[in-house]
Formats: sequence, structure tokens, C-alpha cells
Amino acid sequence: MLLISMIVIPAIPLLLSVAIGFYSFAGESKRFAVSSIRQAAVDRTQLIDEFLHERRSDLESYLALLTEDALSGPKAQAEVAAWLRTGGQVFQDMGLIDPQGRHAAYAGPFGLADKDYSDTDWYKETRESGYFISDVFLGYRKVPHFIVAVARRINGQVWILRATVNPTVFGNMVNAPGIGDTGEAYILNREGLFQTGRRSGGDLLEHDDYAYPAQDENLVSFTGSDGGEDYLFASARLNDGNWRLIVRQKEEEAFHAVVMAGYTVIFVLLCGGAVIVVLALFVSRRLSETLHGQAEAVSKLEGQLLQAARLAELGEMAAGFAHEINNPLQIMKTDLALLELTLKDVTDECSNREACAELKEIAEQFQIQIGRCAAITREILRFGRQDAPQVQDMDLAEFLPKVGDMVRNKAQVNGINVTCEVAPDIPTVLADPGQLQQVMINLLNNAIHAVVDRHGAKGGRIEVVARRDDRNQAEITVTDNGSGINQESLSKIFMPFFTTKAPGQGTGLGLSVCHSIIDSLGGELTVASTKGEGTTFTVRIPGKSA
Repeated sequence: MLLISMIVIPAIPLLLSVAIGFYSFAGESKRFAVSSIRQAAVDRTQLIDEFLHERRSDLESYLALLTEDALSGPKAQAEVAAWLRTGGQVFQDMGLIDPQGRHAAYAGPFGLADKDYSDTDWYKETRESGYFISDVFLGYRKVPHFIVAVARRINGQVWILRATVNPTVFGNMVNAPGIGDTGEAYILNREGLFQTGRRSGGDLLEHDDYAYPAQDENLVSFTGSDGGEDYLFASARLNDGNWRLIVRQKEEEAFHAVVMAGYTVIFVLLCGGAVIVVLALFVSRRLSETLHGQAEAVSKLEGQLLQAARLAELGEMAAGFAHEINNPLQIMKTDLALLELTLKDVTDECSNREACAELKEIAEQFQIQIGRCAAITREILRFGRQDAPQVQDMDLAEFLPKVGDMVRNKAQVNGINVTCEVAPDIPTVLADPGQLQQVMINLLNNAIHAVVDRHGAKGGRIEVVARRDDRNQAEITVTDNGSGINQESLSKIFMPFFTTKAPGQGTGLGLSVCHSIIDSLGGELTVASTKGEGTTFTVRIPGKSA
């Protein structure tokens, strides 16, 4: 049941996300395709309009420069020929037409110098409007072409300059690449006759049988089928509405991204389904293992918390024991002082000088040992106090050797040599003595445990070095030649309840508490270790002047 749930539950959002994603992508892709072909139509419309406007401007400029003495004869012929050459390959021929509708001058390959145009529609329209761009027609040359004509009144009479636009140049410009492999552009007139050729079929002056929708706006887009193929169309007005630019592209190419998205969706669903099944099997197994591991971890944590509670109670009891021990020590110290006075009185009358001297030496030794016991109980009481931290100036040169003395006997019993070296220029620090003592004792005890674990009762070494670092901080290092810590454990060493000791030998709280204490002092506690070689803990505490 769990396995089925783990397959079905992820599958539902996968299907929903894929469906929504495909719907959104398909819609956006279609909008992009329509936008692209509309933009192509707009760009070509602007290009063609500019081309026709430039041709009209060229002719108007030529005609405006024409002087009265160059209206006919060789001079007129030379002017028209020069204008044709200036136009380059754009114009096929050019002619200057007099007020009677005949060529006054002609330049071109078609032999039209003596032709009369007075009865043609384009001639009449040009005289009336001042300029005219014709549809494609056959004319005298019986070849499909279209003309651009402009008029100018000279001495009260209308003269017309006419030029034939090169259909190859114009057609290449209209149907330039940039609409994909199946895209094409062409021009129709009001009667549906081709004004430019079409790559997929359609010569000049042939009729296009496709039923186009009405051009109610300057730019329209639509879809339709032509010759068994589905197309995406865009249509724009040209030449003052006399022409219509058609840009079209096959839908399979225009919407290629949508088709590919469909294939991608199927692939994603197949892969996603396979991944879900595999992950469900893997996760269900891992989940079972994780829950079992967490149950064990919780049980272990409860044991560690109980151990920590017992240690806390033991600490309180140790402080109480130290206090109780301290009272008889004071009585013993008082009685010893009285014994010393008595020995002093009887020493002068003692007949056995050696016995009296031995008694005096024993009394002195009692005095020394009682002092040691008192010192130890004082340290235990100070270590076990639960008072609020009392931050004060601390001279580490005096403090660290005393801490070392507290563990020295324990170390010597295990054959460990403990050294403490404090640089004379070490800065004074602001810290709570009890807390700093707790940190140092914990580090030293851990070092003793690591050394014993590796060397047993011989060959151990622990070095405590304190100095001033380059940031005016007190830097204390505790280095041992113990068993060391592996790299995996180093990353967890300061985590609560993590310990490298055997079960029952550590709570995993010591280093975590030490790290918190040093951090509260504005310092840092770091560790470096090599498995099988030893460990160095470094404590850095800001100096008082820092």
C-alpha cells in the first residue's frame, strides 16, 4: 500500500505540471509563431514601401533638375540615359513623355521611343494625381512589368518621367529569406493577380484561386489550407491599398516547437514514470531503514540525556563532598598546628632526638598534604559552582599552570608527561575563571584519554602552549600524541552528544559546551588532527586591549 501511494501521489502532480506546462508552452509557441509571421509581414511592408517611395523620389529629383532646353532632342536623350545609369539595376528602362503623351526621350532595350501613351490608364492617372505606381501589365512590350511615373508642370504643360522597375530585383526583395524553409511572400492586386512570383507556384499576372479574407485592417493573420497544405498567413496593405502583401508559412514548420513539445512531454512522462517507480522502491526501503535508525538514535539520545543528568547530579554531589571534606580538613589543620606547638615544647626536653625529629618531619608532611587536600577541594568547589559568569581580568601565566597541576597526578599515573609553556607577553583576557577552567580541564582530560588509548601507561605526551598571536589574541594550544580523530568525525566534533569514546565513557557534551563558552567570550575553538598521530585543540580569546 505504501509503495502504491508513493507511486500514485507523485504521479498526479507530475501529470498536472506536464499538462499545464504543455498547454502554456503550446499556447505561447503558437502566439510566438503568429507574432513572428505578422512581424515578417510588417518588416517586408515597410521595406517595400520605402523602396517604392525611394523610386518615386528618385524620379521626382531627376525631373526637377530637367531644364527647359533639355526637354527634347539629343540633350533630353542624354539626360534620360544618364538617369537610367544612375538608377543601376533597379530600373529596366526610362522615358520622358511630352504633354501630348509621346516619348520625348527614351533609354532602354525595348524600342519604345515612338510610342504614344496618351490613351493609357497609367498616363491619365499620372497627369491627374502627379505620380502613379501601376499594377503589373503587359503593355507594348508584351512582357509583365510595372512602372513608376511622376509628373511636373513646365511652362504650363505636364511632362511625365516614367521608369520600369526591374521585376527580378523587386521579386527578390519581396521574397527574401527569413521565414523558414517553407515560408514565402508575394504581392497580389485587387483582382487577385500575382504582382510578384511565388516559389510554391504562381507566375506574374496569374490568378490566385485561394479565397483570402477581407483586408479590413492594415495587418491581418489567419490560417488556411492551400493545395492540401495547412498554412499560417499574414496579410498587409501596400501601395495605398492597391496591393496586398501575403506572407505565409506551413503550419508544421511554424508550429514545429509545439510538435516537439508534445514529443518531449511523452518522453518526460515515460522517464518521469520510470523515475517515480524506481524512487518509490528506493525511498520506501530507505524510509524503513531511516525510521529504524531514528528509533535507535532516539533510544541512544535518551541514554545520553540520562547519563548527562547523572553527571550533573554527580557534579553537585562532588561539590557537596568537597565541602564536607573541607570541614574535617580545617579541624585537622587546627589540631596539627596544636601538635606542632606541643612538639616544639617537648623537643627541648626530648631525650630521643631522632624520634623527636621524625615526629616533627611527620607533622610537616601532614601540613603539606592537608594543604594539598584543601587546595583540591577549593578547586572542586569553584569548578562545580552554578553561579552566573563573573567576567574578570585573568592572568593566563598564573592561571594555566594551576589548571595543569589539577590533572598532573592523573596524567603521571598513566605515564603521561604534561608540560605547560606560557609566553611572557601573553595578553590579559576577560573571562570567567570557572568557565575557562572547565574548558581547559575538559581539553586536558580528552587528551589524557586519547593518549592512554594509543600508548597505554608509557610514552604519552601533552603540551600546553600559550602565546600572543598576530591579532593580539591569547592563543592556547593543547597538543597530544594520542590516537587522533578521523576526518569524518572532525566535522561533527563540536555537535552536542557526539563522542568518539566507547559507550559509557563519554556524553558528547564536553566539547559542545567548551565551544559555546569560548564563543561567548568572542573567541574561537578549533581542532586539527591526524588519525594515529595526535590532536591539537586551539583556543583563541581576544586580549583585553583588542
